[in-house]
Parts: sequence; structure tokens; C-alpha cells
Amino acid sequence: MASIAMSCASTAAVCTRCRRAGHLAKDCQSLPFLRLQTVAEERAQRQARRAQFEARKAEKERKCAELESRKAAGEACQAVRPRKEADKWESESVGTESTAPSAGFVHEVDAAELERRASMDKEVRKLVKVLREICKLEECDHLETLQAAKVAPKTDVESELESVLGLARARARHELRRERAL
Repeated sequence: MASIAMSCASTAAVCTRCRRAGHLAKDCQSLPFLRLQTVAEERAQRQARRAQFEARKAEKERKCAELESRKAAGEACQAVRPRKEADKWESESVGTESTAPSAGFVHEVDAAELERRASMDKEVRKLVKVLREICKLEECDHLETLQAAKVAPKTDVESELESVLGLARARARHELRRERAL
């Protein structure tokens, strides 16, 4: 029975000062062997820190209560105050039949033509070429340092391509609608 207890104690070395595993109290580097302060001094420091914490907590609660009261007073003032004529435009709709887009102006654009024009954009073509080169380099087994550096920003290039392609599609859609309106 005693041999089992000794074998368990020898496998798990735990420091009695810092309570960390892996070393004993005689080898402890995190806490000094002797106390730096008396127990009474440590207790006084803990009480002082606690008092400071409580003071900060009370100040924060006071400020929050003051803010809530000012906020409630401001909302009450807003509710009582009559709306000015200038504030009405924010809540009223001015959409009428004369300001609505006419049926002849709204054109549907051909998706194939839109993609063709978007893919002809200079920036889109440049980024597609870079992605094509990155894919070719990824297929190789051994990359040199400059080639590995070129492959690294693939996700950045893909996201940039998506944003540039979206802008190119918007420009192409605008051009197609303008051409059909004429």
C-alpha cells in the first residue's frame, strides 16, 4: 500500500508555494521562499484595493444613473415638444406617380452581354491572369521562394477580383441601360 502511494507522489510533482505542476517548492522560481510583507500588511493592501474598487463601482453606478435620468428627461422633452415644419420631411414620403420611374425607362439587361463586358475590364483581366498563374504554381511540387511568395496572397487576390468584378458589372449594367435608353 505504501509503495502505491509513493509511486503516485513521485509522478506528479506539484509546488506547495505556487501550486503549479512540474517542479517542487525548493526549485520554485515564481514565488520567493520568504514573505516580502507581513500578513497584516498584505491584508491592509487587499482592503485598500477593495475599497478603491468599491469607490470606482459606486462612481460608475452614479454616472449610469445620472445618464439614465438625463436620457429620460430628454425623451420626455422630445415627446412634449411639437414637431417643427422642417422635421416633417424626414417622416413624409414625397413619392408620386410623376416621380416614379416610367416603365419605358427600366430595361432588363442581358446577363451574357453583361458578363462579357465585365470580363473585358482591364483590372478584371489582370487579376484573372494573376489567379491563373497562382493555380499553375500550386500544381508544382517544389516552389522557389519567389514563387511561394507569389502563391501566398491567393485569398487576397480572389477577394480583390470579386470586388473589381462587381464594380465592372455595375459599370457594364449602367452602360447597357444607357445604350438601350437612347
